[in-house]
Amino acid sequence: MRRVALWGLVVLVVLGLVAVTGIGWYYSGEILLVEPEEDPVYDTEVVAVDGGAVVLEDSADARRPGIWGLDFPDGYAQVGDVDGVEQEGVRRPLTAIDGVPDAGDEVRLDRYAYPPDPERAGFDFTVSSVDIAAPLGTQPAWYVDRADERWAIFVHGRAGGRHDCFRLLPLFTSLDFSSLCISYRNDPDTNSDPDGLYRQGDTEWTDVEAAVQHALGEGAETLVLVGFSMGGQITANFLRRSALAGEVDAAVWDAPLLDWGPTLEAGARDRDVPTVIVPLGMAASELRADVDYEELNQIANADEFSQPILLFHGTADATVPVSVSDRFAQARPDLVTYERVDDAGHLQAWNVDPPRFETAVRTFLADHAP
Repeated sequence: MRRVALWGLVVLVVLGLVAVTGIGWYYSGEILLVEPEEDPVYDTEVVAVDGGAVVLEDSADARRPGIWGLDFPDGYAQVGDVDGVEQEGVRRPLTAIDGVPDAGDEVRLDRYAYPPDPERAGFDFTVSSVDIAAPLGTQPAWYVDRADERWAIFVHGRAGGRHDCFRLLPLFTSLDFSSLCISYRNDPDTNSDPDGLYRQGDTEWTDVEAAVQHALGEGAETLVLVGFSMGGQITANFLRRSALAGEVDAAVWDAPLLDWGPTLEAGARDRDVPTVIVPLGMAASELRADVDYEELNQIANADEFSQPILLFHGTADATVPVSVSDRFAQARPDLVTYERVDDAGHLQAWNVDPPRFETAVRTFLADHAP
């Protein structure tokens, strides 16, 4: 009987280990696999369009403060801050970019604030396409040429797009910065890693290095990196690990993903997944993709930075907790200028308060990239 009990215990332990390993491996796929592009969801009805204003059905989205894109199947517009809440709905100023919606249309409020195609964005400057020689092959970028020796390189977030830069392009262009909005490995329009996995910024930073090399080859003498969400993680790795890091004068980060642990825990909570699974998934993804999350914890490695950093983060961010930026700013108060924006969600600091955002950028660049 003791022998039977012992073998039973062994079987239970083995089955438990198999289950734990399987759960960790499955969740590592959630962490590492490149997400397919999702179709937009139009979930807000246009009640009325009255000249330069639109009335949207009343909802939390319709009441968001600030400036937002208004995306609809046949076009794209912008809405300004709420003018008032009426019986019919929420009234907001309306600016046409690529058409205006009609009453009865279903639309969605979009943080990008511009359509993803620069030809539809209505800019009063030219955005051209360039190709950058990168480690996995040619990667496309959008380029604004201001014939200036000051350059800005914009790096979008995970599952984002190059048009993350569009909200800031008018500002940087007005300051006569030449701008590159780059793609990087595993983007839909460029090369993929052979196994199709994200490396969480651990290898993607070499694509930023390729963009920096391109800018230097075109005559850049002052360089600013602008990173959104995982773009912050990617540019942070460049600043710590690239031989070209000394060529960069400053960085601007918006809701940067500087520590994967809290971010993955927030993602688990959003999916109603027990957070106890997160360490298992992280351990499995380290084995699966050969990444080291301690190396990717930019807060633990904060003493390795030397460039001044302008940091934005919204207190309502449910994707990358604001506590991540709080901790980084506390670790390097000598380098970080911190703009903690109340009630802004993930990558929404500009949308909620564009004047504050742009004033902070102008002041920072005047001090550190004149």
